[in-house]
Amino acid sequence: MNDSLAPTTPALTITRVLDAPRSLVWKAWTDSAHVSRWWGPHGCTVSLDEADRRPGGRFRREMRTPDGGLVVVTGTFEEVIPEQRIVTIGTLERPGSPSTTSRMIVTFEDRNGKTELTIVQTGADIDADYVKNAKIGWGQAFEKLEAHLASVQGGVA
Repeated sequence: MNDSLAPTTPALTITRVLDAPRSLVWKAWTDSAHVSRWWGPHGCTVSLDEADRRPGGRFRREMRTPDGGLVVVTGTFEEVIPEQRIVTIGTLERPGSPSTTSRMIVTFEDRNGKTELTIVQTGADIDADYVKNAKIGWGQAFEKLEAHLASVQGGVA
């Protein structure tokens, strides 16, 4: 394990209960056609989502911000347990800002037909500023995800 990503380093934890079955939330999280419809804060769009979603597989996601800026996240999948857990090591790069490398653990728990999604990010690069901005970004992404899930369940997708 990379010591700079050890669980004892600062962490961001976010939990959200989504009104959709775990199989659908998993698909929305792992299928590029779905990811491109909800990933990122309001006003951001995914311009690229390439991923080999298996242990050892690499990923690259590119997101455009409302002002045209490019945010790039690259990394490796450490663990993938379908409909249960994904663990990645990834680096987020934004022009004009230092890059941030973290381990992200995403868990998917069935809650009587709904899904409890929990994200835990650890890493030496995660500071109070990162946590503040990430909570805002993830909050907006989850709003987009909830709207996307509702449209898919309603047969609109």
